Amino acid sequence: MSRSFEGTPASPGIAVGPAFLLDVEELRVARREISGETEAGKELARLDDALSATCEELRSLSDGMGELVEGRQILDVHMMLLDDPVMLADVRRRITENRDNAEHALSQVLYDVIQRFRAMEDPLIRERASDVRDVGRRVLAKLLGSEREALGRVSRPVVLVSRELDPSVAAGLRRDQVLGFATDEGGSTSHTAILARSLGIPAVVALREAAEAVQPGMTVIVDGIHGRVILDPQQDELEYYTRLRDKYSEMEAAIARNASDPAVTADGRPVELAGNIEFSQEADQVRKYGGRGIGLFRTEFLRLLSPDADDEDMQCMAYSHALREMKPYPVVIRTLDLGGDKFPGVPELRERNPFLGWRAIRVCLDKPDILRRQISAILRASVEGTAWLLIPMVTELDQVLRTRDMLEDTKLALARDGIPFDPGIPLGIMVETPAAAIAIDIFLPHVDFVSIGTNDLTQYTLAVDRGSPYVAHLFDPLHPAVLRQIDHVVRKCHAAGRWVGVCGQIAGEPLAVPLLLGLGVDELSVSISLIPDIKKMIGVVDTAEAAGLAGEALAADSALKVRQLARSYVQGRFPTILLNGFQGTEE
Repeated sequence: MSRSFEGTPASPGIAVGPAFLLDVEELRVARREISGETEAGKELARLDDALSATCEELRSLSDGMGELVEGRQILDVHMMLLDDPVMLADVRRRITENRDNAEHALSQVLYDVIQRFRAMEDPLIRERASDVRDVGRRVLAKLLGSEREALGRVSRPVVLVSRELDPSVAAGLRRDQVLGFATDEGGSTSHTAILARSLGIPAVVALREAAEAVQPGMTVIVDGIHGRVILDPQQDELEYYTRLRDKYSEMEAAIARNASDPAVTADGRPVELAGNIEFSQEADQVRKYGGRGIGLFRTEFLRLLSPDADDEDMQCMAYSHALREMKPYPVVIRTLDLGGDKFPGVPELRERNPFLGWRAIRVCLDKPDILRRQISAILRASVEGTAWLLIPMVTELDQVLRTRDMLEDTKLALARDGIPFDPGIPLGIMVETPAAAIAIDIFLPHVDFVSIGTNDLTQYTLAVDRGSPYVAHLFDPLHPAVLRQIDHVVRKCHAAGRWVGVCGQIAGEPLAVPLLLGLGVDELSVSISLIPDIKKMIGVVDTAEAAGLAGEALAADSALKVRQLARSYVQGRFPTILLNGFQGTEE
């Protein structure tokens, strides 16, 4: 009988194939006491040799990554971990003072570091433990003389199943070798998940106990869309998922054929449809799925790839890749949105309410060197395509003026050094607070475009913490109070000749699309996988009808009434916008 496991979808797609069970070495190694300085010196030399060999191995892997920028960056992070002075000093101290053999000393230090990471509250920081563990295993393999490259023995395409999958192993996976993978541990923001999405390999993580239940060669289904893994599937399950896999492949082929088609309403009005990304390698996915630009590049997530994320050259490389991939379409690059629910990236400041505290442009203007390096990196990369610069969480005009001054000063510095850049790069603001929405006319003379971030705008307008189980049900971006602010911003922007887009979650909600088009927004920027459906949704909307629908919504007295109006419109034109998953016999 089949067994089904629920996990976290890490990379979309369906994989069906024989299981390859990847064993993972433990970091704990038995202690062997050494005697005297001579023996300690030999252990130190063995450690240095293992570190050098591992660094060379990682450098070779990095050189083989080609255009997979994230893969190279992750391996660069691992090489930097190999040179961490604090960690290595602790290992050497254990060898020279505790008389531990090199393997045991390293395993103990790594274990302590990993436990500290796992104790962190921030899940993004916790998941960095996998990088420390990955590097540690490689060095231990050199010290122990063990073989890590088990995948090299695979002779046919397989579904990889493991308790965990090291990022450096994931970086070396090939589509013709691995159909999909499933792991008991990990999260959707881990480096392994990031690489799976970049490589286009279906993946499900956080399955807890799947690896213990699988047998080598057993048929495995990986449903990377719904986050489900089925071991030894029954015939009806196998037939369903085989059809779904084929349908998904057909859909991807259709998407590729229609990717260059513009998004146009039923009455012929063109609409700009773009994608939201977190990593530069996702830019090729935006183009593949039919997006004409990147409406939001969340640059703070680059910090997940490197402890040295403020490095200007590293940032420039990432921005350049996205700009080249999307050329000639625009790439809207948001300055670091640190704080709140984001990976801090600066010394953490504990606040009673971080969403109302030190975050986004407030942090960057208080840490001007961080913002100046990012602006310089964006300017340097701007010669590779069409870059737009976006400031998040604006509430005061002074924040815009100070950022523009820094932009102009950076241009002068680059010009003096003979470094080319786009002198006409547009500067825009995100409207994420009622303050920015209500007072938008104050900002418009000083900005070139506006992007409405409806997630935060809804949160601040309705005074709802969407992460709270007690009030999350009150969070609704279709609330009339939110729609009226969007309407106000759009009308003011167009009166001033300014472009306005929407990049929040509402832009990817089918019910909201006719409302936003009726309100007159110029662009919708959505999650990459939603681009095809939103393009179809745009194609069935009549502009005049949408304007009438938006008028009714603005006059409604609740979000429920707005949703009823929008649902009636959408169901009459695109009833298949929502798809249901497989309902098997066990359910």
